[in-house]
Amino acid sequence: MDSRVVTVGRADILDKVVSALSEPPQMVLIGGEPGIGKTHLLGEVIARLPDFRVLRGQARELDGGLAYAPLAGAFASLGEEAPTELAELYGAIDEAALGHSPVAPAVLAAQLLASLPGRTLLAIDDLHLADADTLSVLRWLPHRVPRVAILGTARRPPALDVDLAIRLEPLSMPEVAGLVTTLLGRTPSDTIVRRVHMISRGNPWFAQEAVLSLVQGGAVWSPDPGARRGAILRRLFQRDQGGRTLAKVLAALSRTRENTDLEPLAELAGLGAREAEHAFDGLVRDGVVTRTAEGYGLAHPLVAEALYDDLGVTERRRVHTRIAEWLQREGLTGTRRVLEWAAHVAEGGSPDEALTAMMRAAKLTRWTAPLSAAHWYGRAAEIADDKGDLLARQAMSYWKGSRPALALNSGQRALAVLPPGRRHTRTACTAVAAAHSMGWYEVALAVAARQLPHADDPTALLAQQAMIKAELGHPDADLVRRVEEGLLDCPPEDRVIAAGSLAIRAVIQGDWAATQRSVDDLLGYSAALPPGARLAALESAAHVTSVAGLRSRTIELLDQAEQIHRGLGWHDIAGQYVRTMAVVRRLGGEWDRALDDIVAGMGAMAEAGLLENLALLRNIQLDILLDQGKTDEVESVLADPPPECAMQTGLRSTSSARLALLRGDRATARRELEHAIGCGIPDVLHRALAVQVLLHVSSGDEAAARTAAAQLSEHAAAGTPRAQLAADLAMGRAFGDRARAEAALDKSRADGLPFEEAQARFVLGVLGDHIQLPRAHSIFVRLGATPWQQAAERRMREAGLAPTADSGLTPSERRVIALVADGLSNPQIAEELHYSRKTVEVYLTRVYAKTGLRSRVELALAVARGEL
Repeated sequence: MDSRVVTVGRADILDKVVSALSEPPQMVLIGGEPGIGKTHLLGEVIARLPDFRVLRGQARELDGGLAYAPLAGAFASLGEEAPTELAELYGAIDEAALGHSPVAPAVLAAQLLASLPGRTLLAIDDLHLADADTLSVLRWLPHRVPRVAILGTARRPPALDVDLAIRLEPLSMPEVAGLVTTLLGRTPSDTIVRRVHMISRGNPWFAQEAVLSLVQGGAVWSPDPGARRGAILRRLFQRDQGGRTLAKVLAALSRTRENTDLEPLAELAGLGAREAEHAFDGLVRDGVVTRTAEGYGLAHPLVAEALYDDLGVTERRRVHTRIAEWLQREGLTGTRRVLEWAAHVAEGGSPDEALTAMMRAAKLTRWTAPLSAAHWYGRAAEIADDKGDLLARQAMSYWKGSRPALALNSGQRALAVLPPGRRHTRTACTAVAAAHSMGWYEVALAVAARQLPHADDPTALLAQQAMIKAELGHPDADLVRRVEEGLLDCPPEDRVIAAGSLAIRAVIQGDWAATQRSVDDLLGYSAALPPGARLAALESAAHVTSVAGLRSRTIELLDQAEQIHRGLGWHDIAGQYVRTMAVVRRLGGEWDRALDDIVAGMGAMAEAGLLENLALLRNIQLDILLDQGKTDEVESVLADPPPECAMQTGLRSTSSARLALLRGDRATARRELEHAIGCGIPDVLHRALAVQVLLHVSSGDEAAARTAAAQLSEHAAAGTPRAQLAADLAMGRAFGDRARAEAALDKSRADGLPFEEAQARFVLGVLGDHIQLPRAHSIFVRLGATPWQQAAERRMREAGLAPTADSGLTPSERRVIALVADGLSNPQIAEELHYSRKTVEVYLTRVYAKTGLRSRVELALAVARGEL
């Protein structure tokens, strides 16, 4: 009789999963109760994807603290194909935590997958058991390595944003009849089918167990699901004592590894090699154990659970202790071995032994796998006397891993027991940051106010309060004064928090000089701090400069951050990196990529509860969609309200005004702009006034347009470069100020801002420099900025420069054409677009073929005439 669980009634599901995975990047999750057939269906899917390289791993019961364990197992099959790269990855997992590896495990994993030819399927069983750091890698991996598809199984949904989720349901009575027929090789009686269905409740694996028991003459009579493991244990108890002992040892080992060689299993069970081999032969025949080239393993997770549950508390601790001692004798070389040893000591050792092992594991993972470290700190806090320090460390680890709700929870528990002092202050800052990132502004302010009397230095907490109050529209100059007075005397790590908070406050208040000072302070104070603190400071500075509209400076800061990230493996605290990169791509004209990244990042942010940063990400999305004229999509985004604070609601009102203007509803646009301007946030005011200029221009009210432009110019004089650029464009349009429009063109070209460049060219074209209109039009077309493209076309027709039909040119080809028209040489174009010179030559060859033009001069003339 075939001992496999047979797939019955699931052909449609199989087809659906295969179809979804055929066009990566895709992430598919198969869910359902234990024994429902998830693993079997996964195997069927793999068999239907012969063109994929399959890397298969499994998460295990004690993997919560074993950083990257499922990934390490999945990559093992690459030993022959990429031995050097695999050795480097495993070395990084083992050594990075000790400071010996220059590149982080997560980075190396992505690089290894990207280096593989063809398509790859990463298939991982039991993702509900996976460590949080593995889940973090899986979340962004498909978007970093598009040729990779991910297929997982789980009993309950893990924290992943999947493209397709399938939940397997129990089999119906006819489906159970089909399963029993396949297993027995003959048609069963209705009585047997009803009996199997009642016992199994339609669960395929338990149905198989029931059939096996019937065949062996010992049916499982109880309909209670809790009694189903009797079918498993019945076969085990037919074995001798040696076989039972081996199976129980294997059950304990299966919580940290899939397969184990015969020799260590025999040693752990206290058996000779021949006796153990004989016992295993019987277990394999009974379907309890499987034998592979890698060793012995239990046939199914449910087998492991049944055997492990059958161990008494004393016997369970004794087995784990023997395993831990064996691992120690073998040598605790590398992080992976230490973490496995710690997992068994935690289950079987004395409280003191367990605490020592947990702390060792936490220290090994705190830099490269902060969520695994949080797991270990939390377990240690359960048994330690000094819980406050451990909970504080757990809060910081959760914050590094972008889990703000957990960070806030652990932080508040720590603050309740920590004495006043340095650890107390740092933990309070972490709790405030976590609450703020979730959009819980009042909670953040309340935590800061409660903890100020207990802080050894109040500077950082005061700075956080100043930042949040500015967002709420209640700027407090006295708080800023107190922060500035204490900045030089506070601890180094607090200076970084304070400078970062002041920088964000200053950019919100539209004070560019203060913003620059705070950014410089932030970078200067963090220069001598550990890599993690320096990384956070660089990403905070990059966020501020991106909001200010400085693309090149932001890229420079992110490049520095990336060098540190390669050694740590984590960054993007609270989604800051995703948000900043979205702004950079929006500024750089990579709008489609920015939108893709935003959509990919929003699921993870929503899952983590990062509502403040999710709202900021949506604002970037709205900016792009509005400039592309996608009104229905804008309306859908606006339907999701932001957190309640003046800055967020003001930005949404500005977007709502732009939507109304696109639809010709000027009354609604005016109403929304009044709300935005009245919110009292200078950064919002700059944006709203720029829209107000467009509103008055569209309605033909030149006097009102000039008034709004003059107000913007006045308010933006001390504001960010982005606000100053907007003022230049507004003054050029409303007052016909050619010098301001040319200044906007120079600024946008110098910093690589194609949309702003096109706007400046459009304004100059409106002012009579008609040769600028085709160039503006070309950029608008490339960006998909439909409303602006249409406006440019109207102006071109008025000037006798009507554009010709599309020649089938790609966006990349159009970008090369635009730079040729601007007079750049091939080497200059290659540098501007980060291409090789050969690539530029290939693009030009294609352009000539498509357009029928023969030289750079003809290309430039065609652009000037509006033909391209």
